[in-house]
Amino acid sequence: MLDCSKFKLMTKSFFLLFFFMIIGCNAKESFVSTHVPNFESTSFDVVQKQLVIEPKLPENIQHLVSKWFNQKVKIDGFEGSMIFTITDYTEEISYIDDGKKVNIYLSFNVVLNKPSISEKKVIKGSVSSYGTLTGNFSLSEFDTVIQNTQSDIILRLSRDLNSKI
Repeated sequence: MLDCSKFKLMTKSFFLLFFFMIIGCNAKESFVSTHVPNFESTSFDVVQKQLVIEPKLPENIQHLVSKWFNQKVKIDGFEGSMIFTITDYTEEISYIDDGKKVNIYLSFNVVLNKPSISEKKVIKGSVSSYGTLTGNFSLSEFDTVIQNTQSDIILRLSRDLNSKI
């Protein structure tokens, strides 16, 4: 026969264990946070700009490229045009010791054309970035690592382009 004090202790222990199980199962907090990129502005001495994307891009990178181009690529000239082209995009996911790694490569070129002075300038570049995640993680946490790496590649593209102007 159970003693009343032992029964109360078992009941409290059961409810405490049950409470922690419910909290643990409902915890959705990720250990990997999403980075909000702060892109650099780039200015060109032309009157028109155009974005051309040749390869098929993932939705997030397509959004980031368009956002950067529309908000941070400035034109302040009186003539000429600029065509910015994404020429190559590669995203490779590989397994590493106790984790995963994503490598992203992006190539671009910019054609500046000023017909009145017969000037045509071509700027070519490529950038790369990677992200890793080790230990126990969820697929959504690795998706966040991929998105952060995609944001980083556009930030690197912006910096590389600014250094070549």
